Amino acid sequence: MVTGLIEMSVFPLSVVFFGNNLEVLECLDSVSNIVAVFTRPDDGSNENVNSIKKFSAFSGIPVFQPSKKELYDHADFLQKADPDIIIVCGYKFIIPKEIFSIPRNGTINIHPSMLPRYRGQHVINWAIVNGELETGVTLHFMEETLDTGDIIVQKSVPICFEDTAKELHDRIYKEACCLLKELLKYYNKQDKLQGKKQDSSVATFFKPRKPEDGHIDWSKSSVEIYNLIRALSKPWPGAFSYFKNHKVVIWKAHIEPDLSEISHGKLINVDDDYISVSTIDGQIIITEYEIISADKTIKSILLKNGDFFT
Repeated sequence: MVTGLIEMSVFPLSVVFFGNNLEVLECLDSVSNIVAVFTRPDDGSNENVNSIKKFSAFSGIPVFQPSKKELYDHADFLQKADPDIIIVCGYKFIIPKEIFSIPRNGTINIHPSMLPRYRGQHVINWAIVNGELETGVTLHFMEETLDTGDIIVQKSVPICFEDTAKELHDRIYKEACCLLKELLKYYNKQDKLQGKKQDSSVATFFKPRKPEDGHIDWSKSSVEIYNLIRALSKPWPGAFSYFKNHKVVIWKAHIEPDLSEISHGKLINVDDDYISVSTIDGQIIITEYEIISADKTIKSILLKNGDFFT
């Protein structure tokens, strides 16, 4: 049970969900009355959006997919819907004050870090890239500045050395659902949810990941390269290097400590099952990769011992 909350009345809370996470939506559906779902517009490739739409249609929940500009047009609808709370998880656009101030009990954002550390975007990926041993999940009130609102509840989540971003993502949002269930299950409509102010003096902020951030610098340590690979593994675009004019996307690898090779980025051993590449302090053993040509098609090319990745 979340400290300071009492068991709610038999009448479930009315909730509007803004987001892109099916697990959180299913969690909300089990403990509240979802009156509407807002998710990102279709771009033809987002499986999460399709899952959100299918679940909502099956559950009889209205779904809206406004653009950033169209979002303002739904303020009147939300005023009439009169939700107790808005829950936000991975929504594509910044929600304006005209909307997040509508619920009588505020709008709650689910953020995948221990705020005030790791404010910003793609923070699961950045935490792995930076070699962190721990992250977490925070439920906090939304306000106009990003990820700065009062903290309602949070929980730390360990980062294992073998974790990919997908594995860590799933573990974080499993914990998020547990916190959310407790929060809504024991919340009483007659009380105002309380939060604790963040200490901005210890805050860190990370900008959205750019495509070029995935380019491997083979002059870095084996651990730094390994962290980048697992931080961008599927379903993210992947860490990559270049061989001649071809892009080599590396999906899975591990470290082999070996200081016998001075040069870095050199292919030490090319085998049917793996490629070993030298770093400044060892080797990266690549066990899953794709080679993409200039026309963005996957192809097979001959790699041999002594070649270099750049």
